[in-house]
Amino acid sequence: MKESPSDIKLREMLGPTVFSGEGFLGKDPRPVSEIISTDLAELERLNLTINDVASALEEIYNNAVSAYGAEIEAIPGVAAVYYEAMGRIPSPFGGEGTFRKGEVVVTERASGKSIILTALSIHLIKHHSFFQGRGTRYRIDPSLAADILRLA
Repeated sequence: MKESPSDIKLREMLGPTVFSGEGFLGKDPRPVSEIISTDLAELERLNLTINDVASALEEIYNNAVSAYGAEIEAIPGVAAVYYEAMGRIPSPFGGEGTFRKGEVVVTERASGKSIILTALSIHLIKHHSFFQGRGTRYRIDPSLAADILRLA
């Protein structure tokens, strides 16, 4: 599939930078529009909306941040812990402000499955339907998130 000029520009914005390190696409060769449409189709298959997922992630993130590094029980059988990091990172979409760099690791105790949440990753999902490319540290796979958070 040939990328449109807007996809090419978006791929550049989401690529590696001094702020984002590896960037938001990882080694994912798909056009950004395809990454987004595939994840949206997966949400539809799971009968979930962007808001369902983003709201659940945001609540867990905020609760974990409020615990100042102590492990919390996000939902029964699911732990979350916030790891603080100094600094802020700008949105790759520009003009949307900066976001704290700390991360929340959410782990399902029984299986050991986990996802990593950041303020920026939640923003990208909530405002751009962008879960990030395969292979990035901060990609939140919709199916995995739904499974761990028992949304589906």
